[in-house]
Amino acid sequence: MENNQGKQQGPVNQGFGYRGGSVNTGGVSDYYPQNQNQPDRPVGKRKQWGGLKTAAISVVSGIFAALVMLLMMPLAFGVTPNDLLSGKLAELKESGGKSADKTVKVVSSGTGGVSVEDIAQKVIPAIVNIDVSSRRNNNSLFDYTEEGTGSGVIYGEEGYVVTNNHVIEKASEITVTLASGEELTGRVVGADAESDIAVLKVDKSGLPAIKRGDSDTLVIGQLAVAVGSPFGFEHSVTTGIVSALHRNVSTSSQVGAQETTVLTDLIQTDAAINPGNSGGALCNDQGELIAINTVIASSSGGSEGVGFAIPINMVSRVADDLIAGKAVSHPFIGVWGQSISKSISQKYGLAVEEGAYVTGVISGGPAEKAGLKQGDIVVKVEGAKVKSMDDLVSEIRKRNAGDKMKVTYVASGGGGTKTVEVTVEEDSGR
Repeated sequence: MENNQGKQQGPVNQGFGYRGGSVNTGGVSDYYPQNQNQPDRPVGKRKQWGGLKTAAISVVSGIFAALVMLLMMPLAFGVTPNDLLSGKLAELKESGGKSADKTVKVVSSGTGGVSVEDIAQKVIPAIVNIDVSSRRNNNSLFDYTEEGTGSGVIYGEEGYVVTNNHVIEKASEITVTLASGEELTGRVVGADAESDIAVLKVDKSGLPAIKRGDSDTLVIGQLAVAVGSPFGFEHSVTTGIVSALHRNVSTSSQVGAQETTVLTDLIQTDAAINPGNSGGALCNDQGELIAINTVIASSSGGSEGVGFAIPINMVSRVADDLIAGKAVSHPFIGVWGQSISKSISQKYGLAVEEGAYVTGVISGGPAEKAGLKQGDIVVKVEGAKVKSMDDLVSEIRKRNAGDKMKVTYVASGGGGTKTVEVTVEEDSGR
């Protein structure tokens, strides 16, 4: 991780310089040549006049110096002469030259000033730390145990906790630590790998469930506050903004076989998210849950300002089904594919430079029934452009089983552009 620690500078002398040495005042001579035709001048009176002149010069110099100081005050001390009368200088001295109000204020859309401290106090009681251990066997005579940590959010006061599927996947033991420090055993109620959502249950009621917001009303640029356990540091709070909406991200499972999952319609944020933040909360300026943090884009393994979270409206739909014991709906049309780029198009001489290239269709599936076949390139769904396979997956997941959608594609073998109607079905695991 990049080290951003600042460099310490040496001390700088900002005082006024003084150059030492003696001062020659010259003095006044008491000797005058005697002139017989002139009366002697009274020496005593001449000394008195010299003293008065010196005193007058000193007074004028003092007044001049005072005027200079008054003019320099705004630059040197940040105050004006009027401030002296109003007591501002004394106020600055008491506060060390800093503002007395130390509350951090963050401006967010539509709300004016918001205190991140207030948001944290609302949210932290509903955030839990999740420690997992998993028994593994690497084809040797001995088993070994892997341990990991993540975050979770209290979803219901009855003891339900929402987290990511990848946090608890294949865990043999789960420990949930509340904000109070109390440790409880977690039991998996249900999990859905495609949405990366899991629900746990602990044997304790009356928990401080988090207040949920509405992710459909989010706007780019609004305040986003992430709370979780990065690297095991519990209840860490970071702030940022909603950087983008409706992102699609392909991820690979780190447990067992390497399987690629496309997470769709994600919220992008620059609030710092690190390993251990997974399953934690992303909140708005009201302290409401707007998303569950899930994945980061990083070349270093740590936060680089590009994090992604699952919108709370999608989380609620999946979590409610899992709690009710229902199967989570997974609409599909029965195709495999890959994204097309300009370089791929040029290499293979394809008719278009972007789209979803169909690498295979499921026999008897909706796509095959509609006439799609291997080699076709999907370019639109209901008029919306499809630039990649992720876009096609996202469009399918917006539908329910039984919905019909118009799919526009470039037929393989120079067959031209066609549009067909495909009926979405429930994925039965075929």
